[in-house]
Amino acid sequence: RRKPPVWLLVTSAVAVLAGVVGVAGWTATRQVTSIDTDSRPTSGAWHGKGVAGPMGVPLRESAFEFTVYRVACAAPVPAARRQCQATVGIRNMTPEHQAWHGELQRVYLPGGRFVTTDEAATRLANLGRDVFAQPLAAGSRVVLPLVFTVDGREPPKQLELRSGVFSPGVRVDVP
Repeated sequence: RRKPPVWLLVTSAVAVLAGVVGVAGWTATRQVTSIDTDSRPTSGAWHGKGVAGPMGVPLRESAFEFTVYRVACAAPVPAARRQCQATVGIRNMTPEHQAWHGELQRVYLPGGRFVTTDEAATRLANLGRDVFAQPLAAGSRVVLPLVFTVDGREPPKQLELRSGVFSPGVRVDVP
């Protein structure tokens, strides 16, 4: 019996490995691209159920407990963008450090459009500290301002806060 050459065995192994990695990558990419990040959390892409409540009430989602204390907007100026600042309490309810991201925090405007956190303005409101740069320590609680730059004369209707991409988040109606 003859043994196959080493180069043939190595080439075959590399081809099988490339095929497995290719199929896994294609499957994962298909699943990730099917997620609609522009939709509300009740669209089915999120794990768990979203929670809604009024301002001043602690609302718990997968990792964080959020409490919205205040939302205040600058006076509307014709044809100009303005800033709305939300004072938010965040408590990490998990035993691990948890990262969170400014682009996942949203205010919904009349008509259903949303705006994510203005990270530069939020940093300025927090005296130069980037509140999204470091994860929140396990069990810790912070109260800080989040700034959203909006257009139009109407104030935001709802604030949506999430700890992570697949978190259903919490929604607070803004009076």
